[in-house]
Amino acid sequence: MAGMLTGVTILELGQVIAGNFGGVILADLGAEVIKIEPHSGDTARNATIAPLQGESAIHLFMNRGKKSVVLDLKNLRGHEMFLSLVEQADVVIDNFRPGVMARLGIDHHTLKQRNPDIITSSVTGFGEYGPAKDKSAFDLVVQAYSGHVDITGPPDGDPARVGIPIADIAGGIYSCISVLAALVGRGLHGNGQHADVAMLDTLVSLLSYDALDHLNSGRKLTRLGTAHAHMVPWQAFRTNDGYVVVAARDEKFWQNLCDAIGRPDLKDDPRSANNSQRVANRDYVVGILSEVFITRSNTEWLAILDEFDIPNAPVNDMAQVFTDPQVLARGMVRIYKHPTLGEIRYPPSPIKWSDWESPNEPAPMLGQHTVEVLTGRLRLEESEVRKLADEGVVKVWPES
Repeated sequence: MAGMLTGVTILELGQVIAGNFGGVILADLGAEVIKIEPHSGDTARNATIAPLQGESAIHLFMNRGKKSVVLDLKNLRGHEMFLSLVEQADVVIDNFRPGVMARLGIDHHTLKQRNPDIITSSVTGFGEYGPAKDKSAFDLVVQAYSGHVDITGPPDGDPARVGIPIADIAGGIYSCISVLAALVGRGLHGNGQHADVAMLDTLVSLLSYDALDHLNSGRKLTRLGTAHAHMVPWQAFRTNDGYVVVAARDEKFWQNLCDAIGRPDLKDDPRSANNSQRVANRDYVVGILSEVFITRSNTEWLAILDEFDIPNAPVNDMAQVFTDPQVLARGMVRIYKHPTLGEIRYPPSPIKWSDWESPNEPAPMLGQHTVEVLTGRLRLEESEVRKLADEGVVKVWPES
């Protein structure tokens, strides 16, 4: 069976994470994702950031399954070859600053003249309009600007960023969603679209129901660590050798927990009989639970909590995550063969299909597919591509 997007061609002008993560998802769905890179390569290739065996782990993950074509878009011949590729493509993705695509002569309006059906998706920090549109944006900047840093961290400590680059990743995910929606929309309505995806907007949207509550009540959301503003107990507790989280949201789970810790009296205690009372008396309830959980090990508590059907989990570190039987059973560690590094392990697409398996291709070397794409799609002779490489218009790998 073909992949969900087999036959769809994506031209990606992505850099680092926000411009690349959407393309990884699309490649996992079967699309042909062709990275158009400058001679210096995607910034994700910078091996001083997340270095791994002389490469960058960012590049090895974010660009897996893609093809690398190096074109000088400021060169007239390189620019024209890109436009010729656009004529055969379905989608162009970029994450340049607002205005860069227009200055390069490859903005949506221009590309539509070459391909009326083209879909474009641009990921920027703050969007293509508004007073902050030209502000420099990195993940930490957007996390702070969107309010996420203010609500993350312990209640008595400094604000903290989310542990992963959530703004970059969310920008990539929403870029992918915009592409998928535009592909469906084009099939239904017959026209291409341009999507303006701001990392700021994605994180503001992800504030979700807490944002709705604030907008309608004026209540401020404060930092609570792993705890929850509206539910108790819902947090991590220290054991005698680690931490476990307990999420006893429903009353049946709370009652089970009371039995599990040998405190059935808490079911009828007016300070803890229902969730509203437990939230109002958070320090009392959490204090009791903290004194109990510290008396046993993680292994003991996880067995007890499972026995009493109480939602729980260990606070796993990376090593524990990737040796966990459930993670392994779900196939969340996969191996691809890199051209120079050999076997690279990575977490693959989380989507499991009934009749199809996602591709398992490595991140490309810089210019690895320049010859293949230009000879196959533009019908150039390999000798001509090699000549263009000598002239600096393109770059190929290997060079000889």
